[in-house]
Formats: sequence, structure tokens, C-alpha cells
Amino acid sequence: MRLLVFSQIADWDFGPRLKASGHDIAAWVRPTWEQGPPPAVSTVLTTILSRPKPIQTRQPRFDTRTWLDHEKIPRIPCPNVNAPQFIEYVKGLNVDLIVVCIFPQILKTAILQTPRLGVFNCHPSLLPRYGGPEPGFWMLKNGESVAGVTVHVMTEKIDAGDIVAQQELIIGENENAGELLQRQHYAAATLLIEAVNAMAQGTLTRRPQNIAERSYFGKKKVADTTPDWNGSARQIYNLLRALQPDEPLIAYLNGHTIKIFDARPQEGSASWGVPGEILTKQSGTLLVQTGNGYLEIRSYEIGSYHGWINRMLQVILLPLGSRFDLTPAATEQASKAVS
Repeated sequence: MRLLVFSQIADWDFGPRLKASGHDIAAWVRPTWEQGPPPAVSTVLTTILSRPKPIQTRQPRFDTRTWLDHEKIPRIPCPNVNAPQFIEYVKGLNVDLIVVCIFPQILKTAILQTPRLGVFNCHPSLLPRYGGPEPGFWMLKNGESVAGVTVHVMTEKIDAGDIVAQQELIIGENENAGELLQRQHYAAATLLIEAVNAMAQGTLTRRPQNIAERSYFGKKKVADTTPDWNGSARQIYNLLRALQPDEPLIAYLNGHTIKIFDARPQEGSASWGVPGEILTKQSGTLLVQTGNGYLEIRSYEIGSYHGWINRMLQVILLPLGSRFDLTPAATEQASKAVS
């Protein structure tokens, strides 16, 4: 079959595996293919004067862009896939199927009806649960132990089409959002190829989603990412996992912004401290009382400083007994049941 792919995943081996199954990719679409700008002078100077930020990274396993260029598959930038000009372009490609996986635009009826056999979308959760744009964040924040991937027929109603393939993935106890998403991408490649093959062979089965079990989580807001020190150490750690490796956990103390990059929960009832209080302090680490247990902060920064400047400020600005702000100014849960 002849496919058009909408995806901005940089580390994804779907393309070569699809071609190995005998299918053809007409083009690969992203909103933009521009590379990011070089680091600002201030960032370069900060890095020279101190050590790099202690942000975690995940090792890529594949380079989609390089593979596309090697295979001479067109890389198409499209800021609006619903524009009439783009729809005419897609009609000229004569594709059988559009495949969507991690793409930041909502497809409307005109583009959904353009390919001969419709559109498959791959969503990183076990639908009908955790519909919405950032399921990985919400699953980890909520302490879920099981995630998954769903391939479904795309409709105008977001994440609501018939399911054609699904796979559960067990979430590791210390797995962060980036690590989970990478596993989901590679599981998605397998599921999508199976679904495409079934479509080509006429053996595809579909089942409607159970709307009664549907939950939808919107985009995270600042209040959703701020720790509540009255909660448990495990809840705060889960929030950190939900943000990593791309973002630190942001907390506030004595007017200072504290960026937490690494931490671990410890069990134990309150002894002499109150939630948010720094109980012990060593070089580069803090032990903070929570509403249930302790959070051992292993790596953190104060404000925009890092490296040796940050270490000096840690000694001066965070005395024992000082207390983190307890809760976000306003916490807005983005989950809602959809009937």
C-alpha cells in the first residue's frame, strides 16, 4: 500500500520496518523541518563558566530524518494540514492510507476523507482511558503502573475512533516520561505495521471504544506541575518522573525558584519537621519532609545558575529549617469524564 505519514518523532524506526513489509511511503509530514537555533551567547558563556545542567537525557536509537533523506522520501513541512492547498497536494499523491503518530494538529473531515482507506492514529495510552495530548505526563503523575499504545481509526472527535490494535506496557518504578515515550514509539511502530498489513490483506478488525470508560486529560498547566508538599513523597516523585527528562520539577522557597532534576522518595512518618521543611542538607542534596515520607533531592539548581555558581548559592540561600512553599497557587485538574 501507499502511505502518507504525519509524525514529528525524531527517534522512530517505523519507516524502514514499513518498507520491509512491502509498503511505500509517499511523503513524511511535519509542521516544520527547520532545525533549532544555536545556543544563545549567554547559554554558551554559562556552560563555559560552570558545568552543564544536570538534566537527564535518553539515547536515540534511530534518526528518522537521516533515513528519509537516504531513501529520498520527501520531507514536507505543513503548518496547516487542513488548508485547501495541502489537501489538493495529498489528493495528487493517491495514497491509500494516512498514518498519524505524535502530530500537533487536529485533522478535520476534508483531510480525513482524502486517502482511499482512511486514517490510522497511534495514541500513547490504552484508550478509552487517558485520551488527550499528554497522556504520559498524566499517567506518571497519577501513579499508574500500566501504560500502553492504541492504534485507532481517526475521526473528528479526538481519540474516539474504533480501536484496531492495542498493547499494554508495564511502567517501571523509576521510569520517566521520556523513557516511557520512547518505548511507546517503538511499540507503536510494531502495532501500526500489523494494522497496515491487516488492512492490505482485508483482515482488519475494529471495535468501538466504550465511552463509559473514557477519560480525557488536557494539556498540563503550571499548577499541574508544581509539587504539593502536603502530599506524599511518592506523589512528588511521580510528578518529577512525569516531567523528566525534558523539564525539571519547579518548586519555590524564600522567593527563589528551585529546579529539581533528581530525587527519590523515602518512607517514614513525620519526626520533627513539617511538610516542605529542609531537615538535612549535604553537598548538593536535601532531605525534605512531606505529608507522608521524605523526599531526598539529589540534584537541584537555584534560579538560572548551575555548576560551581549553583553550588555556592546552595550553601548560602537554603538554610536548614527553611520551608518550601506548600502548594500551587491554584491547582486545576485537567481530567474530565467524557460521556
